[in-house]
Amino acid sequence: MRTVELSGDPALAKPLRGRAIQEQASPSQPLQIEGGGVTLAHFEGRPVWWRRGEGIETTEMSAYPLAHLDRGEALREHLRAGRFMGLLPLVSFISRLLGEGGWTLPPLRACFVVDDPNLHWTSYGFLDYAELIEHATRHGYHMGFATVPLDGWLIKRKAAALLAGNRSVLSLAVHGNDHIARELARRSTDTEAEAAIAQGLRRVSALERRSGVQVEHVLVPPHGACSEAVLRAAFRLGGEAACISRPYPWLDEQPAPTPLAGWHPADLVAGGLPVLPRHPLSASREDLALRALLGHPLILYGHHVDFADGLDVLAQAASEIGSLGEVQWGSLGWIARGNYSTRRLGDTLLVKMHSRRITVEVPAGVSSLRVLMDEPVGGAAGHRLAHPSGDVGIAFEHETGVSEPLVVVGPGSVDLALRADRPLDPGAIASPAIHPWPLLRRALVETRDRIQPLLRISS
Repeated sequence: MRTVELSGDPALAKPLRGRAIQEQASPSQPLQIEGGGVTLAHFEGRPVWWRRGEGIETTEMSAYPLAHLDRGEALREHLRAGRFMGLLPLVSFISRLLGEGGWTLPPLRACFVVDDPNLHWTSYGFLDYAELIEHATRHGYHMGFATVPLDGWLIKRKAAALLAGNRSVLSLAVHGNDHIARELARRSTDTEAEAAIAQGLRRVSALERRSGVQVEHVLVPPHGACSEAVLRAAFRLGGEAACISRPYPWLDEQPAPTPLAGWHPADLVAGGLPVLPRHPLSASREDLALRALLGHPLILYGHHVDFADGLDVLAQAASEIGSLGEVQWGSLGWIARGNYSTRRLGDTLLVKMHSRRITVEVPAGVSSLRVLMDEPVGGAAGHRLAHPSGDVGIAFEHETGVSEPLVVVGPGSVDLALRADRPLDPGAIASPAIHPWPLLRRALVETRDRIQPLLRISS
């Protein structure tokens, strides 16, 4: 594996400028540059991507052959750290060619997520909540706690006050239900999945009432294991999104269901639920630039043990993300609601939804909206779009849905949401049978997590 060095030329998108990214392929041949021009990338000191001219007179050359898409392979596999130069020059060229006439992707958005913390105390393992709030405020980032609904039985008033009073830097999301091994992967039928998700949402509602802390209805499956039935249940029960490291976790080790898998800011699945991509905080962050180029939210996750040596790892990651451009930080739910792309055609604004609920900022001079969306993997579970003035239809053809025109008056904001074909009420679904193991296992795991800092001090 060797390194391609991208230039700082303004012709490159901001996230790419000055980056050094690993590339497994070698250039086929060195470029023969004549008549001036700008080198956009070097490999071992030699130009491998070069540009001359401006506008429609632009000529670009790459020493790397164009990527070849094999059957069952996704485009994203050719635009990631370690394998990107077969596609990046073409993507970059097309983007510049379209200019303002192309699609405007969501702004750069980011969030850190830590799995398991709860409101039982003002700390969890190596994380002290007051220290984290001060650090996040100072370094300008947002931290989401993926909290287990089962843990809502106990709420420490001071812990709840810390979260309720610092929503700009701390938030809660839904971490499964009981947090037992593969709990959301083994729910293979709609009945099983609906019972588990409904119970989790009822527990979350009780936590919100007792603590005064809002919980984002974004599902973060424990260990990233999740069935399609669970995501379908989450959609029907009103969930906003899921946050998983793979867009289709029930299809692991299988060919990509679509060439655009993992390409858009989120993948719509199981009727219309968006899957926000997340990546380990401890992994290489070379791919951040390419994710930012595609408009992906930059969500990095970890566990309390990742902060055994302090919070500097978060400051470093926040700095690296900040170097990619003007980044906005917020909760997972906030990211989901801003996950859309736009393209303006006269007084009509085309809006491509990458989420099931969005709040669209309508610019001045726009009098109508037209909503587009990819058909969710697994099929669309409803062809209606909720709009302040009433529902409108979405017609799907060739895997793309287009709504009827919506009358709007800009400037202002408009809330849009996909309706499920069979919406469910969490309060109307019976709970799964009660077993002592989830409570016992959760107590053991939490005890282990809370004593780890004490063991470290004593050693």
